[in-house]
Formats: sequence, structure tokens, C-alpha cells
Amino acid sequence: MKNKIILILAVAVGLAAAGGIYTFLDGLKKTYVVNGDFVKVVTARQRIPARTQVTAQMLELTEIPARYINERAAVDTNEVIGKIVKSDILSGEQVLRDKLAKDKEYSDGLSFVIQPGKRAVTVAVNQVSGIAGLIKQGDRVDVFGTFDVQGQNQEKASFTSLLIQNVDVLSVDQSAIQDAAGGQDAKKASASEHTITLQVTPEQAQPLILCSEKGTIRLSLRQATDQNIITLPSIRTNQLVH
Repeated sequence: MKNKIILILAVAVGLAAAGGIYTFLDGLKKTYVVNGDFVKVVTARQRIPARTQVTAQMLELTEIPARYINERAAVDTNEVIGKIVKSDILSGEQVLRDKLAKDKEYSDGLSFVIQPGKRAVTVAVNQVSGIAGLIKQGDRVDVFGTFDVQGQNQEKASFTSLLIQNVDVLSVDQSAIQDAAGGQDAKKASASEHTITLQVTPEQAQPLILCSEKGTIRLSLRQATDQNIITLPSIRTNQLVH
């Protein structure tokens, strides 16, 4: 009986000591937080692979001693959610701002500029089909295609159709990428313009590529604020003669 009482007292003393230590450490931590020794930063709850769009479930706020915090670390999850990761972020790692792609920053690479669901397609143009080199990155254009169709009587007829409308110009040659990287002088780039990269949907890409391969295309520059979609039937050669 005496031994049992001693055992109970030992357990009680142990629990009291453990509780006291926990209370002491918790109070010490709160004191450090109040004194600015701990700061909350955004960390990865799981491994986030490169080129992944960040969701709230991938992140958590973690209190870290101030001296161990990277000066480029995000301190608010709103800075990170929805961004695309440029390189892998490991579980528990602080999320650094320079590991996140910026919105419409060509310096991160063209793939980070393209909108979800869209594709970049490059077409060849000349001084006439490319509006005399006056199209710039950020403009919007329509694309017309001209092609020949052979009828049942073996006669060919030429058609011109409005292939796609109101698509964004991502780059003229590589000028957008070169300018972002501080590479070449803009005047030098404009002197050799011969390709234009457009942002299109996969459905728009098909007729654009087919006509550029089997027919000819011509770009039509839109007014800066015009985003209207029109209905325009195809025209054939004999319609030009009344």
C-alpha cells in the first residue's frame, strides 16, 4: 500500500513538472513573439512542383525565428495563391517571391504569359501581310485566310475567309522576350520582323495553321479598344465581278 502511494505521488509530481515545463516554454515562446523574435511566414505544406499553380491547401503560415527568415519570403498567403511556381518548392520550405512567376512578365518566359486554355502559335508574315511591320506586342488582330478550292468541274475557286478574331499578339519576332531580358535594341529587332506569335485557343489554332501551310494569311489590326466579334461570310473570286 505504501509503495502504491509513493508511485501515485511520483506520477503526480512528474505530470506537474511536465505541465510546468510546457507552461514555461509556451510563455517563453509568447514572450519571443511579442518581442518580435518570431515572425509568421508562408511555407509549403507539401512539395510544390515547378509550373504548378498554387492553391491555399498547399500553404500554411509558420512562426519562425526572425533571424532565420529569408528576406524574400512571402508573409501573406494572398501573395502566393494563384501564382505559378517557377521552380520546385519543398515541403516546409519558405515560399520565396522570386520563385513565383509574375503576371505577364516576359522575363519569366513566354509560357508564363499565356492565359489558361490558350496556346501560342507563330506565323510567318511579310511587310504586306504583317501590316508593314507596324504590329506591336500587346495589339489585337483578326486573321484572314485565302485558299483555293477545287470544284466538281475541276475548276479552282479562290476563297477568302475570316479565320479568327480579336486575338492577342504575344510577340513580334522575339522582341518581347529580348526587350524583357535587355537583349537587343528595339529598332534593330523591328528591322527584321518576319514572324508574329499569337495567343489563340486550340480551336482557333487549327484553321490558322492549316491556312498558313496550304494557303496564305493576312493580319488585320484592330483599334485599341475594339473587341467586337462580327459575322462575315467567305468571299470567292467571282463575287468580285458584278
